[in-house]
Amino acid sequence: MSVYHYNILGMDIKKIQKAQVEILLEVDRICKKYDIKYLLFAGSLLGTVRHKGFIPWDDDIDICLLREDYNKFIEACKMDLDPKYFLQTYETDKNYIRQYAKIRKNNTLFVQDNLSEIQIHHGIFIDIFPMDNVLPNTFRGMFQQKLMWIVGIINLSRVKKICLNVKNPVEKFLMLVCHYITKIIPKNWTDKLQTQIACMFQNQETKYVSHLTGGAAKRKYIKYMVKRDIFHNTIDGEFEGYVFPIPKDYDFILSKIYGDYMTLPPIEERKSHHGIIKVDLDTTNSQFKDVCKEKTAGDVR
Repeated sequence: MSVYHYNILGMDIKKIQKAQVEILLEVDRICKKYDIKYLLFAGSLLGTVRHKGFIPWDDDIDICLLREDYNKFIEACKMDLDPKYFLQTYETDKNYIRQYAKIRKNNTLFVQDNLSEIQIHHGIFIDIFPMDNVLPNTFRGMFQQKLMWIVGIINLSRVKKICLNVKNPVEKFLMLVCHYITKIIPKNWTDKLQTQIACMFQNQETKYVSHLTGGAAKRKYIKYMVKRDIFHNTIDGEFEGYVFPIPKDYDFILSKIYGDYMTLPPIEERKSHHGIIKVDLDTTNSQFKDVCKEKTAGDVR
């Protein structure tokens, strides 16, 4: 693996990954201080098991928390997050279109092509995903998934670049129609509606949880569905020389998501996936000093 060298826009990807590990350590500090359970998730879980750190070409870190711990984490960050970082949610950054949080590093840039036209904090980030209660194989559970997917598509369509990058021409047309319809629908309304749908079974003791806020298409809904007790049955996983919690049943989870996860993909598929078009590890002496609100095309309404 060391034979291959990976970079983003000419920058060694390891420098970006190092900044992301710094953010993760701050997240871990807060979670330990406030007794919040979390797990390394998705590609970061795979990287831990297969590489004891980042997948060498990966350009982000993912963690997940049960919704109740996610809410607790958000509140803890409001009080205790190091000023070097920024808690990004649709409440703290009004044009942010996702329903999960990111922790961004201030005075950095990591601009994604799809989001480059909107005025948000564009710093280097890690993703913080809530895992929500689901009821698979029930009518109510199916209704939650479908409704979450529909409202999610409507919300994403607010960003024209996302619509234009859809490959299927029919889907692209429908999203562009939604794009212009959303001009008259307040963003805070669809943001709150999505959260309400994701949390519709929050008062029930469901056996399963799933990752609904990253796109609730049926395939993703099933792929990321896990038993909620994985958060209480954890082991230590080595990631870039540090130890973080991972599910004890990681083999089942990774096999469900990736199949034969220990086999490396072909060389041509080993590339970062966020479509980064601008990166800067320190903007304090550049033209992008106001990294939290870099001026781009304007508000998403």
